[in-house]
Amino acid sequence: MSVPTTIGLIVLSLSLYRLVFVSERFRLYYARYPDRQILFITVFVLLALLTLGGLISSAIAVKYAPDLFVHEGLWVGIVLHWLLAMGGALFLYRYILPLAQRLRESQTILTEALHKNELILQCAGEGIYGLDSQGRMTFANAAAERMLGYTLAEVGDVSVHSLIHHSKSDGRPHPAEECPLLATYREGTPHQSNDDVFWRKDGRPLDVQYVSAPIWEAGQITGAVVVFSDNTVRKRNEALLARWQHIFDHAEWGVIVCNAETGRIELMNPAFARMHGYSLQELAGRPASETFVEACGAELARHIRLTHEKGHHIWESWHLRKDGSRFPVQADATAVKDEAGRVLYRVVNVQDITARRQAENILRESEAHLARAQAQGKLGSWVLNIADGTVEFSAENYRIFGLPPGTPLSYQALLGRIHPRDRAAVEAAWRAAMNGEPYDVQHRILVEGGVKWVRQRAELEYAADGSLLRGVGTTQDITEPKQHEEELLRSRQNLRELAAHHEKIREAERTRIAREIHDELGQYLTALRMDTAMLNIRFGTDNPELERHVATMKKTIDTTIGVVRDLAASLRPGALDMGLVSAAEWLLCGFEERTRIRCRLHAPLEYLDVDEERGTAAFRVLQESLTNIVRHARADEVNVRIELTGGALEMEIRDNGVGFDNAAVRNRKTFGLMGIRERALQFGGESRIDSSPGAGTALYVRIPCAAEGVR
Repeated sequence: MSVPTTIGLIVLSLSLYRLVFVSERFRLYYARYPDRQILFITVFVLLALLTLGGLISSAIAVKYAPDLFVHEGLWVGIVLHWLLAMGGALFLYRYILPLAQRLRESQTILTEALHKNELILQCAGEGIYGLDSQGRMTFANAAAERMLGYTLAEVGDVSVHSLIHHSKSDGRPHPAEECPLLATYREGTPHQSNDDVFWRKDGRPLDVQYVSAPIWEAGQITGAVVVFSDNTVRKRNEALLARWQHIFDHAEWGVIVCNAETGRIELMNPAFARMHGYSLQELAGRPASETFVEACGAELARHIRLTHEKGHHIWESWHLRKDGSRFPVQADATAVKDEAGRVLYRVVNVQDITARRQAENILRESEAHLARAQAQGKLGSWVLNIADGTVEFSAENYRIFGLPPGTPLSYQALLGRIHPRDRAAVEAAWRAAMNGEPYDVQHRILVEGGVKWVRQRAELEYAADGSLLRGVGTTQDITEPKQHEEELLRSRQNLRELAAHHEKIREAERTRIAREIHDELGQYLTALRMDTAMLNIRFGTDNPELERHVATMKKTIDTTIGVVRDLAASLRPGALDMGLVSAAEWLLCGFEERTRIRCRLHAPLEYLDVDEERGTAAFRVLQESLTNIVRHARADEVNVRIELTGGALEMEIRDNGVGFDNAAVRNRKTFGLMGIRERALQFGGESRIDSSPGAGTALYVRIPCAAEGVR
């Protein structure tokens, strides 16, 4: 081999050595591809052997055959090269290839481990990121990027502290000198915080707890790794736990936790110890059964068994205090089980129900008093639930409706017990109540053996949104009062009919007397006057004294005739025979002449088709009204309206007098007004008086007629 060739091989070998063993870039390259490192090492070894063979052959040729350096030395070098190449091949086959195989296997294991570590890093629920010695982020897992909002590419070469740890939770700046994360690689010690804040990319704070540890390489700190988690849930849970602990400690009812096997108290709140007169230390670890009255011990085992079987059980019992006194309690027990269904412990809420028992006793007494009062007053109560249409009855209400106590009821069933003739009126009253009208209705109900009268009142209750919730009402048995009322009405009607009959007889008697006075006495007086006139004609001419006496007698007779006529008219006005309007005109004319009170009559010119009895009754009402006006009204004008409207005779009498207070007059016995009302009621009519002090008085009378129309 020539010297230049040998020198070239030497230079090539040195360059390859630099690439293979010295270059930092190739070291990183081999770290990722170790098989290729083996290839480069093999090529380097072959070149080195070739170079070594060239050097040896050249040396031998120069020393032993300088003349043959060019020709014979060439063959010697070739032989030596082949010998060295064969030795190198054997070396590679014996040592290098197994080494490469082991490296390949190590690389596979390393790759799998790195892949697993990468999966663990990326799938971890906690955020993990690395820092270099300058505080820059070198890696970050998916959880860290998700919680912080930054990706590794977005962070770049910016200091992590200035991005996510620049401020404290209250907004004050967080200097880098005080940052525990940066102090990790500055001081070389791990740091931990359970309550700190990182700042997200969107500017919102993130409550975190974290651990940071330094990274050591070749005895030097090259960075740090930070593991952090979102502290929001933990803080919320801690706050919730603190709240429940506060409730547990300050609850007014007792709470204990008992071991399911031993029955001993493992945990209790202060209220339980306080209600029993003990301290927490005195009751801790003692059997819960010691707090029960001895007589309740037999039942306690059964209640515990029911708690274990059902998982939850409530019962009432008696407990003992430290001083030996006893008090009633309500125990609310829950069995806490494991996944296999085995009971681990029992949680028991214990409430002192002394006040409730007293209230229940008072309530029972009140209910008993109410039931007795309802029975005596025949007044029951009921509740109608609008949502499901059910009706709740009191005991007295069941009795009133003739139903067995506890019978389920609905609105439709209740409606079916109402008398068919009253059902529509009851439904109409209920609809009106839902529109705001008061519900107060009297109706009949059907019970076994007959019919009852009841009076029902109710008030409606509404929800906040205005929807109807329920109706709460009462039912009063008014059968007896209704019977008395009907008897009274019948009695009044009988009295009214009797009075009407008497009035009819009296009117007939007046008519008869008036006619007899008018006809009989009038005729006699007329005849007497004629006789007196004849006496004067025959004997008075020659006898002045007799003539004077005859004239006096004629005046007396004329006066008597006038008195008889007025008496007959007062008993039965003859104008009534000509109709009500004519009689009213005659009466008002005479009234105006006697009292100087102006009278106006508003009536149809046609004859009013009113029978004699109703016409007479209306005339007497007008007569009584005029008498009252003269006595009390101090009026100077009276207006009377008479007409037939809707098959009824209507009469209105109005004055402009001083008026009066209706309420005050209603409380006094005024026979004149009573007579007016009774004359109208006699024919099924009505009367009404409107008056007030200083505003005059108006009387309205309406009497149904047997016939309608105007003739």
